[in-house]
Amino acid sequence: MLMRRADPPGRAAPASWAGVTLALTVTGYVLHYWTWMLIGPMGPQLGYRFGLDAGTWALLGIVPLVVGVLVRVPAGMLADRFGARIVLPVVSVVAAIGVAALTVADGLAALIAVACTIGVAGAGLPAAAAAVVRAVAPGRRASALSLFAAGMCLAAATGVAVRATVAIDRGHGLLILACALLGHAGLSAVVLRDRPTAGQRPAGAWSAVAALVRRPATRHLTIWYGVSCGGLVALDVYLPEYLHNTFGVGWTAAMLGAAAAVGLGAMAGSFGGWLCRRRAPTAVIGVCFTALAALLLVLAFEPPLAWVAGPVLGGVAVALGTAFGSVLALIGRTAPPAHAGTITGVIGAAGSGVGLFPPLLLNTMHDLNGSYTIGLILLATAAVCGAGSLRARRAWIGAAVAFPAPAAVASPADAASQAATTIVSLDGPQVRAYFGDATAVLAALATRHEVAVVCRDGGTGLGFQLVAGLRRHLPAHTVLAITAETPPHPHETAAIAEMIDAGTIPLVLVDDVDPTPTALLLAAAVDADQVLQLGLDRVEGLIPFQRLPTTHLPLVGG
Repeated sequence: MLMRRADPPGRAAPASWAGVTLALTVTGYVLHYWTWMLIGPMGPQLGYRFGLDAGTWALLGIVPLVVGVLVRVPAGMLADRFGARIVLPVVSVVAAIGVAALTVADGLAALIAVACTIGVAGAGLPAAAAAVVRAVAPGRRASALSLFAAGMCLAAATGVAVRATVAIDRGHGLLILACALLGHAGLSAVVLRDRPTAGQRPAGAWSAVAALVRRPATRHLTIWYGVSCGGLVALDVYLPEYLHNTFGVGWTAAMLGAAAAVGLGAMAGSFGGWLCRRRAPTAVIGVCFTALAALLLVLAFEPPLAWVAGPVLGGVAVALGTAFGSVLALIGRTAPPAHAGTITGVIGAAGSGVGLFPPLLLNTMHDLNGSYTIGLILLATAAVCGAGSLRARRAWIGAAVAFPAPAAVASPADAASQAATTIVSLDGPQVRAYFGDATAVLAALATRHEVAVVCRDGGTGLGFQLVAGLRRHLPAHTVLAITAETPPHPHETAAIAEMIDAGTIPLVLVDDVDPTPTALLLAAAVDADQVLQLGLDRVEGLIPFQRLPTTHLPLVGG
């Protein structure tokens, strides 16, 4: 038999261009984030100039945030349809127009229009993430998006530091920012290569969004994105006020302290992506939520700032940054490149809505009783519930939190045959950290072929997690787990053959070190067309290796 690797559906850009794409998108997000958050810091200045009360300019500062959240989904869809090479420059140009218009805006109506225009800067997130996913090789997308998460946190940190040390000038300062946005638009149009051909453009965009919302991966990633990214945004926006009200820290020092905390979160973002390559992502996120709950409880009792509260706030930032990097690493690993913008837009929009809850809760509790204790205890309780849910339902969450794999898991000739019978060999402990990715590949394959999976469980219970994850991905299919000896007994192979004929997906659990010999014996017994061995590759990520039995299919290659 000849073993070969199935060709990927599309090739990523060279490593050098992937690095250029990552650097350009991170730089662009920094500019877009500064623009998106521009109205809030300028609120007092605008209020004094136009005679606005505190409530009015606070609402004015919320307008661009809401607009940025609302436009993320259509921006992601457009990035998938036309490419980030077109969408990112458009976002930068519109944001530049809004920033330039702010220098001459006169009156509340004009300010509202400018705030809406500036809010379009929030649409840069899904387009930039899509460009990174499509530019980087599959096995490196998780690390690339975790670095992108670090860049997002860095944008927030530098934004706070700049606000604390530099007065925002409505004249020269805003014009410099507008020129920087226009320069980024020009560079993006020239440098980026993310412009899909007509054959690669996804169809049925809105139906794809509806399908994405129904998937368990979207629901869980949205909540995790909201908690982690929303927590970091809360540190950016609300930590200065917390330090000032609780510990009497001056505003400049409080803002610099918030910038330092968010900077720690930026460094932890890339660490989260690195950690998810070696541990199950759900376990990493669960540990982060548990640590977050403990740290918030400590803060609830207002400990001394220098020796306790300061390091604890740093720990909060690290926990949130690690969780955020892990979430984006999961998106990068499992999001189909053709729909990466839509997926990031949906998760980013809904997650940003979830992220508004912590600062609103803290502000409300402080207004009611003059203390943050109750609010922090409630947030700690929510973090404990999240960690407990992850632990209690780890039997299927780890396997189900992945998007359907678009990769071609068979040769073109086999993919054309809808009746092909495929036996898949999977070493569960070997791919434990990528179990969700493996489940997505198997689910995609099961929609086109008759499939049986031979999985080495190793006494860890991974096989039953795989059953639960496949049932989540394929609610219309019947998935059953059985145990088998090596070699399989005749009555075992007969039962498996009957399951395959009935449309059931049998999961055969074995204790051998290598499940592939059992898969080959089973394939011969049930007259299968092909055997696939799922494995890990540093560049290609989780990929299938195809074995073509000489008795059924011709050899491939010389």
